[in-house]
Order: sequence, then structure tokens, then C-alpha cells
Amino acid sequence: MSEKQPDTRSAILSIARDLMRQLGYNAFSYADIARKLDMKNAAIHYHYPAKADLLADVIETYISEYRQLEKQLAGSNLDSCQKLQQFIGKYAQLIGQNSICIIGSVASDYNTLPESVKAKVAGLISLVTGMVEHTLQEGREEGVFRFRETPRVRALLIMTNLAAGVQLARITGKADFVAIEQAIVDQLIQ
Repeated sequence: MSEKQPDTRSAILSIARDLMRQLGYNAFSYADIARKLDMKNAAIHYHYPAKADLLADVIETYISEYRQLEKQLAGSNLDSCQKLQQFIGKYAQLIGQNSICIIGSVASDYNTLPESVKAKVAGLISLVTGMVEHTLQEGREEGVFRFRETPRVRALLIMTNLAAGVQLARITGKADFVAIEQAIVDQLIQ
């Protein structure tokens, strides 16, 4: 292996990640990546023989990032509301990038994914939802958050609002996402 190969693999992964967040999994091809990297499709296939292999690695990068965020938040002095706002901030960043969250991107193509990749997607969703659920439970115990549902149900409501809000903001603008973001927090601290 040459020294360039790990960098090429990283570049492929980065571009695929961007394309998935902008277009969705089924809406881009290896030709799109090859064009951006000025290389042949065969070079992409060398690193990722099947598109599902590429998606699996993209999902793994998200799992790593969320685990890192989870550790960062657990080791911080932030209260539960601030932790939730940090989490929501990850979605708010997507608005400026004209992107959607990877979960929203992959969810629309979920039925066409290989079973091995579906398991990774389910793992990512479980991790992310679990983080929000834990933060909500912590906030409830601290007396910061008030809600009637179980922390899991409230976490699912928050996740669906964030994922849909990011997609909706592509059409209606950032102000609507900011309103959703504020309403999520306001409903918890009333």
C-alpha cells in the first residue's frame, strides 16, 4: 500500500458523507465521488468494493463522533439543559451546510439497505436516542426538565423534530429551525 491510500480512503469517506447529507444514500454514485476527486470509479471500488461498505464506514464515523460527544458531555460541568442544547447544536450546524442529518438521509433509503448496514444504522439511532434519553432523565432528576412522557418517548419526539426540522429548513429557512429548537427546550423547562 502506498502512503496516499489512507488519505484517499479518508477523502472518499468525507465526500460520501457530504453527498449522503445533501442528496441521500441512493441519490449519489461512485462516479460523483470520482469526479470530485478527479479519479476513476475503479479507485473508489478499490477502497470500497460495494456502496454498502462505504455507507457502513460513514455510519461508523458518526457512531465515533457521537460517542466522543457523549464522553465530552458526561465529563463536563454543564447542566442537563446545556447538554441538550449542545446536542441540538449538532443539528443546527447542518442548516448552514444545507445538509440533513445522516439518520434522516439514510432513513428514506432504509428498506433498500443490506441487513448488515441496517444493523449499523439501528446502532447509531440507539446511541443517539439513548444520549438524549439519558440527558432528559438526568434533567428530570435535577428538576430542570418537566415532561409527562417517559424519557424515551420524549427523546423520540425530540429526535423526530430535529431530523424533520433540518429537512424542513431547507425549504422554509433557518428561522423555522430556530423556532423548533427553542420550542423543544421551552416545552421541557415550563
